[in-house]
Amino acid sequence: MKHVKKHKGFTLIELLVVMSIIALLLSILMPALGRAKAEAMLTKDQSQIKGVFSGFSFWTGSHNGRFPIPGLAARLPTQGGTGPLIKGRGPEDLTKNDHAAVLSMCVMQNLFTTDILYAPTEQGDFVFPLESYDYNYYSPSPQGNEWELWDPEFQNDLTSACNNSYGIMPVTGKRKKQNWGVSTHSPTSFAIVGTRGPADGEPDEYSRTNLFHGIERDWKGAIFYGDGHGVVLETFYPSATTYVNDGGVASPDNIFFEEEDQVNDVDYMTGGLGQGQDVVLTHVIETIGNIDGSDGKGGRCDEFLHD
Repeated sequence: MKHVKKHKGFTLIELLVVMSIIALLLSILMPALGRAKAEAMLTKDQSQIKGVFSGFSFWTGSHNGRFPIPGLAARLPTQGGTGPLIKGRGPEDLTKNDHAAVLSMCVMQNLFTTDILYAPTEQGDFVFPLESYDYNYYSPSPQGNEWELWDPEFQNDLTSACNNSYGIMPVTGKRKKQNWGVSTHSPTSFAIVGTRGPADGEPDEYSRTNLFHGIERDWKGAIFYGDGHGVVLETFYPSATTYVNDGGVASPDNIFFEEEDQVNDVDYMTGGLGQGQDVVLTHVIETIGNIDGSDGKGGRCDEFLHD
């Protein structure tokens, strides 16, 4: 007589128990994995921002301790504006000191490459890496009335086309004189480059900049200061960052807003808003304005871009 061996399978209860255990393990592990991924992105972002700052620093050794200034590379004509264009001679061209020119000149000089200017968690609709930088554009001998010292295709306009994710201090005003380079004027408290923030430093739960790091409706970012140290912030008002207001009092400084109650500084501009002494991390594009910086925010910049 042949016996048929019965194969015992899983019961429905056993399957449900196993599925419940798997679901429980996933609920425990997924937040940890998400957190690990977020920390990895923040670490990568810090590394890229440090790379930008290091590129600026490499430039200082042979340029009197100053970070890259396009207006001192592509200068105005000599002899009061009527002479020839001579490299290293002539007045500084303030109209060249927008951030697109700063960064493009750095790439041309091999201080860093375009890929580190694109944040790993970039959320902007018009921000993308420049994949084909034209190094052949460089010509130290000016053509006609124009210099050709960096690729003009590099863009920095958050509202239309932008090849840079990060906020940088404007290369203008008293902040430029004191802090754009190796400085003895509180370099540890003056932010140079970092994760950009919402417009005018106003908390905005719907700002795209909240999506770089941290939780969805709050800002978190990496900032590098004038002495080269970097920090991760969750506030627009770092404890060590202050400015002197028009009453002579040191006040907390919002690193994404140009304070309008600063002590008047005629070296920056006369009759305009803001005096260029406080910390501001932003995108600066070349726009309309007078060459002497007597209107707008200095040079030819009339607005700061953030989100």
